[in-house]
Amino acid sequence: MNMNSQQPNTQFNGAAVIDDQGREIPITEAMIQRACENLAREWHYPLPQRSQPTPAQTTR
Repeated sequence: MNMNSQQPNTQFNGAAVIDDQGREIPITEAMIQRACENLAREWHYPLPQRSQPTPAQTTR
């Protein structure tokens, strides 16, 4: 039995996500750019160490 005949005749050299139906969706540069823009917009830098409450301040 020739196993190669059962595979699609496409060459894909990249990354993909798998959707709920099991289909491979290639990850595009536009998807990566959108994700980076969302991260830049949503990211909140942590408070400096001296501003964060210590465990003694949060428990009573």
